[in-house]
Amino acid sequence: MRNTTAIMNRELLSLFCSPVAYIVIAGFLLVTGVLAVFTGSFKPGAPATLRMVFEFTPYALAFIVPAIAMRTISEEYRSGTIEALMTAPVSDAQLVLGKFLASLVFYVIMIATTLVYLMLMMVYGAPDLGASLAAYIGLILVGTMFVALGVLASSLTKNQIVAWMIAAVPLLVFVWFSGWISRAAEGWWREVFRIVNISLHLDQFNRGLIDTEGVVFFLCTAAFFLFLAVKVVESRRWR
Repeated sequence: MRNTTAIMNRELLSLFCSPVAYIVIAGFLLVTGVLAVFTGSFKPGAPATLRMVFEFTPYALAFIVPAIAMRTISEEYRSGTIEALMTAPVSDAQLVLGKFLASLVFYVIMIATTLVYLMLMMVYGAPDLGASLAAYIGLILVGTMFVALGVLASSLTKNQIVAWMIAAVPLLVFVWFSGWISRAAEGWWREVFRIVNISLHLDQFNRGLIDTEGVVFFLCTAAFFLFLAVKVVESRRWR
C-alpha cells in the first residue's frame, strides 16, 4: 500500500507540474460552460439542474480522460525509467494501481471544478442537491472506467499520442453508437448492448437514481481494464 501511495503521489506531482494538466482542466470547464449555455441551463425560468449538461459530458470525457491517462505508463517506457521501476521493490499491480489512482484523483478534481455552476444555480434557484449528488457519482464512475482504459492504452505503447488514440477512438465510437446499436439489435444482443450502454446508465444517475447495475458495470469494467494493464506490464519483464 505504501508503494502504491508513493507512486500515486509522484504521478500527481508530475501531473500538476505540467501545463497540460491546467490546459485539460480549462478545456473541460470551457466545454461544460458552452454546454450549459447552449442547453439553456442558466436560462431564466429553466429548471435549476445540470442534467442537460451532464447528458453531453460523456462525449467530452471520451476526448479528455484519455489525455489525462495517456502519459501514465507510456512516459516511463519513453524515458527508460520503467526498467528502474521493475528492479525496485514495487509490484506491477502496485505500479498500475498507483498510476490509475493519481489519474483518477486528478479527474475528480477536474469534475469538482464544475461545482461552480451548481453554486451559481443555488444563488439564483433551488437545485435538487440529491439529484446533483447522484449525477456526480455517475460522472465519477464513468471517469473510473475511462481512466482505467486510458491506463491500459498507455501500457501498450511508449507514444503518448498513440496511447490517447487507442483509448479515445473506441470510447467515442462506443459512446456515440452503443445506444443506437442497443435499439437496433434483437434478442439477447439487445440486452447485452443495453447493459453496456454508458449513456443509458449515466442517464439514471442524472435523474437522481443510484443505478446499481450501472455501478457494477463501471467498476467491473474498470477492474478488467486494470487487470489487463497489469498483465501487459508484467509481459515486459520477459522481453
